[in-house]
Amino acid sequence: MVNMTKFLRNWILLNAAFIIIGYILMVLFGILMMEITNISMSEWPSPLEQTIWQIGNAILFGSSIGFIQWRLLRKTYSIPSSWIYLVPAGMVLTELVAGILLWEMGINRGEFAFWENNPIPHAVIASIYGLIIGLFQFSIIRRHFFKGAFWILASTLAWGVSIILTAINVTNDIFLLITFVIGILVYGLMTGGVLMWILKPRKSE
Repeated sequence: MVNMTKFLRNWILLNAAFIIIGYILMVLFGILMMEITNISMSEWPSPLEQTIWQIGNAILFGSSIGFIQWRLLRKTYSIPSSWIYLVPAGMVLTELVAGILLWEMGINRGEFAFWENNPIPHAVIASIYGLIIGLFQFSIIRRHFFKGAFWILASTLAWGVSIILTAINVTNDIFLLITFVIGILVYGLMTGGVLMWILKPRKSE
């Protein structure tokens, strides 16, 4: 039997750790993009550059989360490695659609970022991340978990809520750090809690 308390603890802490790793990779990628495009931090990239930037972020950030979740789940369940790729795939698809729509509307994707004191649009995009990722992963998860459809809801809400919590107050750096930590822990708690509820033991080989 799975030790559910240990599973939830590991899920929350390791997801948080790899989210931080993902953010570090995004920062490094952002620095690289600014060097390549000769863009300073005081100006916005073009819509095309911004979309490419966001897709790169999605690949790095999503792969980080997908990898640790797969490692945690495969210890007990026969979760295929495709789980890793479905997270960035969902994020990239969302960014492609968002980039095209915002481009047509004349809105720069970067202007939606929560550090510009406008968390709702960013949280909506993050919720769509979660929805698409959840739908992709449902094809895997339904074979191993009872009531697997609840994973779609958990994924959607966890992505959106974590962004809202992080952006409660972005004017204070220390408070932002605290809410960032709270946000990523809540993401792990929401997704891990639902997994605990819908888990079913793997059948004996």
